[in-house]
Amino acid sequence: MSAPADPVVQQRLVQAQKTIRTLSVVVCVLIGAVVGMGAGVVARALGASPIDAVKAGGAAFIAVSGLALVVEARMNSS
Repeated sequence: MSAPADPVVQQRLVQAQKTIRTLSVVVCVLIGAVVGMGAGVVARALGASPIDAVKAGGAAFIAVSGLALVVEARMNSS
């Protein structure tokens, strides 16, 4: 059997896990923003009106960010 873990080590591990969770959420949102901007640019280049291009970009942002956050939550839950 192994010795019980040092409380300082346990505290640092919990802090590191919180930091990793925060950074992974930030990365998910940034990926969604990049894909959303790309979708808006592509929609505009294909002839959509400016408001329709913004709608396409917003929809892509919400879809990609939501999917990334769901995948990230599922990976961290196991």
